[in-house]
Amino acid sequence: MSPADAADFVARFASFWSAPAPERLGELLAEDVRLVTPMTPDSTTLEGARRSFAEIFELMTDLTGEVRRWGPTEDGVLIELTLSGAIGGRLVSLDATDRIGIGEDGLAKERVSYFDPTPLVLTALRRPRAWPPLARTQLSRLRG
Repeated sequence: MSPADAADFVARFASFWSAPAPERLGELLAEDVRLVTPMTPDSTTLEGARRSFAEIFELMTDLTGEVRRWGPTEDGVLIELTLSGAIGGRLVSLDATDRIGIGEDGLAKERVSYFDPTPLVLTALRRPRAWPPLARTQLSRLRG
């Protein structure tokens, strides 16, 4: 992967996270993308990714992300970002690192996200309005 291709992907990634929506995932992810994240089931399709992201967006409303720094890897990029949003009306943020493998078409073929979900879960448990979406994300993970 060339430095220019890596920089282009990161620019698209940052643009996506400034106004994320499940329908926009095709701007970043291949149809057969593999996604691994702590709070949702692993998925291997773009459609599965859309379902997972919809669940997270329901739990954490107004979710956005800000790229803090990034670096190229042999097959993609590592991106450090801060995610922010509201859970049951309470603002929360967390730092995450995404390891993204990028195909020749410029789309992610794999995304593994690393973050500690404990602060999100604890916040949700303290906010009764967040219980239904939290339960849905966790049931989905158990089924996945």
